[in-house]
Amino acid sequence: MSRDPEPDPVEWVRIRWDAQGLPESKRFAAVASVMRTHQVVTAALDAALRQFELSRTMYLVLVTLALSTRGARPLSYLSRYLMVHPTTVTQLVDELEKRELVRRMPHPTDRRTTLAEILPAGRRLLKEATAGAAAAGFGMAGVDEETLGTVTSSLRRVRRAVGDLPDEAG
Repeated sequence: MSRDPEPDPVEWVRIRWDAQGLPESKRFAAVASVMRTHQVVTAALDAALRQFELSRTMYLVLVTLALSTRGARPLSYLSRYLMVHPTTVTQLVDELEKRELVRRMPHPTDRRTTLAEILPAGRRLLKEATAGAAAAGFGMAGVDEETLGTVTSSLRRVRRAVGDLPDEAG
C-alpha cells in the first residue's frame, strides 16, 4: 500500500490561517517559505563546510576578503556586509588569525581602522572549501538553473522592497 506524500507544511498552515481569518496569509506563507528554505539550504552548506572546519560566516569572511581588490577589508566593512555584529567579526577574525588564514593589519591611511587580510593559506583553504560547497550545490543541489535564476531575481525584488537594496531609479 503506497503512502500519500506529506503535504507542504507552508501550504497547510496558509490554508488554516485563511480559515481562521488571520491577516496576510500569503505574506505569512512567503515568510515561512523563505525561513524553511533558509534552514534547509544553510544546513546543507554547513555540512559541506564542516570538513574544512569552517563555519558559514568564516567562509563568507574568506570569500569577501578574497574577492576584494587587495584581499583586505576593514573589520567594520565585514560586519556591515555580512550583517553580523562587530563582536562576531572580531571573534571570527581571531579564529581565522589563529589558523594563519588571515592577518590583521593597520589601514594605510586611517589609523583608527584595522583591516583583515587573507593570507595564502586562507586562499588555499577557501579554494578547497569552495570546491566542497560547490559539490554540495551550495546547499541547493537538485535545483535547476532556470529556478536558480528565478529565485535570485525574485529575491532581489523582495530585498529591494524591504530596503536591502536601493530603488532601481535611485
